[in-house]
Amino acid sequence: MKPQSIVLKKPIQVIQLFRNINTYGKEEKSFDDRKEKIAWKPIQSTAGYVKDEVVHLPESIVEQPNFEHFDLLLIIDDNFHTSQNVVYTEKKNLCFRRNSQNKFDFLQLKLDDKIELYLKPGYFEVGDPPRSEFKVCELTKDKPISIKINGKRDASLTWRRERTFVEQEYIFHYLGDFKECVVVKEPFPTTVKTIPTIIKTIDLTKTLY
Repeated sequence: MKPQSIVLKKPIQVIQLFRNINTYGKEEKSFDDRKEKIAWKPIQSTAGYVKDEVVHLPESIVEQPNFEHFDLLLIIDDNFHTSQNVVYTEKKNLCFRRNSQNKFDFLQLKLDDKIELYLKPGYFEVGDPPRSEFKVCELTKDKPISIKINGKRDASLTWRRERTFVEQEYIFHYLGDFKECVVVKEPFPTTVKTIPTIIKTIDLTKTLY
């Protein structure tokens, strides 16, 4: 299959999300023990990219339920290579629509005149202490925002176990609105991405014992 160019019926908003998720035990409770593991590094991405006002995406995007009528695309790249013991989506791309739930991981996107980001924390996504749901921020074009959150858990989805801790950082970069998309058959070519300069950091971390 050759790359398939798609002219969209309307412009879509595109957000690049960089995720850093780390779960660890009490043996790594000192930050010095894990700072190298959680340091941001250049990412070998196969999730998609924007070049010359065109969105390039892997063929798997067409499997998204909202692909035919989506308003916003989330491109997800991770700074970790092993599965983490929290609940998070493992998809590379998410298609969202206006007037829909648009929930993923511990967050929710609301689309109207603005792109609003809400905290929707759960025990298996974040852990304790419990947090209230609230509007975290609005996403503005070319103004990357970092959100940090942490928690602790004493149980998994199936059984109780030794206490684990989780720290997460999500960097959102609203790239703009685009009308042309190119869908490429797998394997999608790898591109190297680096973390953008952060304009604002929202730190929701707590002291954990």
